[in-house]
Amino acid sequence: MTEINKLIEADETNCQQSMKLFNQFDPSLVTSFDDAENLLTVFSRSFGHGATDDDTQHSISELAKEGGLTESELKQVINGRKPSSIRDDLFEKIVSNINDYYSRRSRGLLLLQVYRSYMYAATDIRRLRAGTAMGLMRLEIEAVALMSLFQVNTELAFTWFNLKGDRQGKDFYNNTKKDVSEFCDRFELTVEWNLASSASQHSRFIGLIDGLSISSSSQFERYTDNFSLALQDFDPGKPEQLIVRALYILRTQAKLLLPLQLALPEVSDPLLLETRIPKFIKNIGVLYDKFQKEFPEFLESFGIETKATNA
Repeated sequence: MTEINKLIEADETNCQQSMKLFNQFDPSLVTSFDDAENLLTVFSRSFGHGATDDDTQHSISELAKEGGLTESELKQVINGRKPSSIRDDLFEKIVSNINDYYSRRSRGLLLLQVYRSYMYAATDIRRLRAGTAMGLMRLEIEAVALMSLFQVNTELAFTWFNLKGDRQGKDFYNNTKKDVSEFCDRFELTVEWNLASSASQHSRFIGLIDGLSISSSSQFERYTDNFSLALQDFDPGKPEQLIVRALYILRTQAKLLLPLQLALPEVSDPLLLETRIPKFIKNIGVLYDKFQKEFPEFLESFGIETKATNA
């Protein structure tokens, strides 16, 4: 059996081990992962119902008739080019409607990115791959940050949707990274962002610590240091390290729920907004408080903030 196949085979055993550990800490730690998935699913379903293009399509059609645009001229406008025959105010109105269209499309795609990033993280933490699980939180946070930008600045959504090549992608990143940073500050996600970056997004020493082993040997006055890196980020003697990372993933979901609501005003499910989300945030706060009481030295030694959520 190849080493890769051995790693794949180990996943089932690792999932059982992590499930047992999470249940020993608190059974609701396991169910909270499913609760977060359900919330994101309901967000997607409700957004799909509310984010229709009917009004936008009707408005564009009426504006095209008002301006006497041919089909070819309308295609030019849709692609961001202004025909010489169209009035400036009419062109701007059509472009505004087109940007609304791209805002909905872009936010919908990013919502799928949020869901996938979370699902990858939820399964990787169960496989004892804590580093990659934490790293995915940065993708999720960035996706919600961009959704928030696109809800307000619909022209930016058009730009994002139509990016071509690495250069345009880098320029877009450089132009929006300050906004993403401000988003993290506003919703108290900077700690999670930095943890994700150090754990998996950059090759930093701190990202290796959990699985790193160092041993020394000597022979004939020659000393050798031997380094090895485990493929699972788990120390059986320190289960709190895995538990706190699971809690950080869940706490990230709790913190993202408010900006998700603001970025998706099309979502209007009262049960989701008024009952399920507050309940989830409260449950995560209770779990985090329990961890703080059981492992206060761990939090203090690593300088981890003890504030659970904004709620």
